[in-house]
Formats: sequence, C-alpha cells, structure tokens
Amino acid sequence: MRMDRKEGKKMLKKINFKNKVSVAKEKFLEKLNLPDELVYNYAKITMIENKEILIEGSNNIVDYYDNYIKIQTKNVYIILDGRNLNINEINDNELLISGIITNVGYISR
Repeated sequence: MRMDRKEGKKMLKKINFKNKVSVAKEKFLEKLNLPDELVYNYAKITMIENKEILIEGSNNIVDYYDNYIKIQTKNVYIILDGRNLNINEINDNELLISGIITNVGYISR
C-alpha cells in the first residue's frame, strides 16, 4: 500500500535555502577577490570633469529632461542636474551622458 505524501510524516525540517546559498555565494566570491560592483551588482559611476558621465549598472531611466535625469539602479536612484544633458549611448547595463553636469545626487530605494 502506497502512502500519499500528505499522509506521511514530514521527516525534514524547513531549511532556508536562500539564506544558506547567499552565505555560501558570498564566501566563494570573497575568495575570488572580485570588485564589489561586480559581486553585488552595484552601480559604478565614472565622470570626466563635469562634461561626461558613464553609469554602469543602470536599470531604468525614470525621468529625462535636458536639465535633469533620474536613473534607477539596484540600490539607489541617481539624480543628475545640469544643462544640455544628452544620453549619447545606452545599452543593457550602461549609460553615457554628456552636457554640463552641475550636480550628482543619490536617493536610496
């Protein structure tokens, strides 16, 4: 006679696999000595004076005006203020913006 799973005794206790995997992943990645922006998918910002900015790790453009751009990343919103702001290049993970950048700010998500 075969017993249904629902009728049988539960032999394993509930294990939080997600937490165990993330701890193991962190330990493994620590050994590889990779930069944090790669491991944790942080945004990386590179500026050339106040004329160009490269944002790696961007997810979404929330607002786009010639004097204001709001970009969503995994952990923060990046706010750019300036004049004649223009998105020159865009791909899956990077934005290249030019113009006169007067302020770069962050808002936690």
